[in-house]
Amino acid sequence: METTLVIGDSRQLNDWSQIDWKSVVKNVKNLRKRIYRATQNGQWNKVRSLTKLMLRSFDNLILSVRKVTQLNQGKRTAGVDKEVASTPEQRVKLVREMGEHTLWKVKPTKRVYIPKSNGKQRPLGIPTIKDRIAQAVVKNALEPIWEAKFEPNSYGFRIGRSCHDAIEQCFNRLTGGKDTWILDADITGFFDNITHETILESIGKFPARNLIKLWLKAGYLDKGKFHETKSGTPQGGIISPLLANIGLHGLEKFIKQFKKEKNRDKYGFIRYADDFIVTAKSKEDIEEIQQKNRTMVINKGTKTKQRKNQNCSHQ
Repeated sequence: METTLVIGDSRQLNDWSQIDWKSVVKNVKNLRKRIYRATQNGQWNKVRSLTKLMLRSFDNLILSVRKVTQLNQGKRTAGVDKEVASTPEQRVKLVREMGEHTLWKVKPTKRVYIPKSNGKQRPLGIPTIKDRIAQAVVKNALEPIWEAKFEPNSYGFRIGRSCHDAIEQCFNRLTGGKDTWILDADITGFFDNITHETILESIGKFPARNLIKLWLKAGYLDKGKFHETKSGTPQGGIISPLLANIGLHGLEKFIKQFKKEKNRDKYGFIRYADDFIVTAKSKEDIEEIQQKNRTMVINKGTKTKQRKNQNCSHQ
């Protein structure tokens, strides 16, 4: 089924240098705030209308082109189409082409590998430049909805949050004799193994749901050979970190459902992307939650992995 993303009036742009970026950023930021507030207030019809407005926004389009072609670290990295846009003229051309961008069959990502600190390699999937721009457009509509929903102790790939915030929360939970035991874990190959159904079910009737499904199912080219993607969201896609957080949403709620002690949560929970810790007062509490947590994550289509020599430690 053909899916078309119609964005503003792309013919109105002739000169990239004449764009009032201050006004563009303000307009997109204000619309994101309106979506966020409507979500908080449960005004779902308004959320849907504002989301569609963001997807059609010309300001959102040119801001997304700027992000992909000028601001992002991978701005000079081409996808399978071998296209980049390094000049103002090329960016204007891209805006015009994206004005009515039909994504009836998105192109697969290009598989590249970057070295990890442990000597292994991390696989990345690089979408084409047009798919990256479309993902940035969609992300600006989807992200404020989920920022209004995300759990308080999720810190990775979040607006206004960083690893320092996660460290501070760990300090708060572990000082003063509050908790003395830690379960330190991550999720094995989360980006590669999260089920597409989990993500699509979570985003529900979001207007660009079909586009997200196409990106998830696009596959990748590795050394000229095509591979299907039956699960996972490619690291390298602009929207992938947001989709990963959506896939992991609910993990904190699951852990916090267990009984409180003296009006205080029995377990502490801090997550940064697919790495997380659970804290508790006793080793028995940690061992109890360990199996329950593994079962919950497996139900989301992935599996947990305890860090070597750090799976359960005492402070």
